[in-house]
Amino acid sequence: MTAADCICRAATEKLDDDDFAGALALARAGLVKHEHHAGLHQVYGLAAYHLGDAREALGGLEGASALAPLAPVSQLALADLYMGAGKRKSAAAGLSFLTEPGRCPTALLPDLARLLGKFGAYRSAFKVCRRLVWVRSWYHPAHYGMAHYLAKLNAPPARVIRHLRTAVALAPGAVPYRLALAGALATARRPAEACAVVRSVPAGAVSCPACLKRLLSAAEAANDGELVQRFRDRLRDVVQHRCDAADDCFDV
Repeated sequence: MTAADCICRAATEKLDDDDFAGALALARAGLVKHEHHAGLHQVYGLAAYHLGDAREALGGLEGASALAPLAPVSQLALADLYMGAGKRKSAAAGLSFLTEPGRCPTALLPDLARLLGKFGAYRSAFKVCRRLVWVRSWYHPAHYGMAHYLAKLNAPPARVIRHLRTAVALAPGAVPYRLALAGALATARRPAEACAVVRSVPAGAVSCPACLKRLLSAAEAANDGELVQRFRDRLRDVVQHRCDAADDCFDV
């Protein structure tokens, strides 16, 4: 093992421990003497990426890719950086490469699906989630992801509901799953079932006005006075606020 390899290994350990500043500093110091070491460029780029320094991250990862093939985790980071820089063709090429069988480790499939969704490639994102379900049927975020991307693809509500029910069954305490299932059931004109799904959810756990309006409509359609009052009161409390992020609302 060369001196550069030793520095790279130490920097990688810091990266794995989420000490991104330490990894960045160590990789930077190593590159002063070993400017053509692909591993050091890669660690430098990943550390900068996690620290939110897109310019340095892009330079580090592109420099690494010019010297040697990137690891999948670095390819994902680079694709995300390309999206942020408006280089959609470059991002698409990287993501497309990783969707091919055997190219992306199972542990990174959730990140791949997320970036595909961010890119707008909903069908590919759905397929990645489905692949993840095949190997980890217990992994509820993948079931939720399948439902989410099916909804984005305007699939029949019944298909969306089926995957959401599985997600709720695997993680009954996950409020976002219950809200999404209730919303899908309401859209399918099954208000009583929608109310049953969210009855145990505290009103304070719902902060999205659009979600509350949807649930309120379902409660009114089901003539559920208790839930009508609960959601009406909560909606009054949050009506001045907007969703924190676009994905907070699960539209079907």
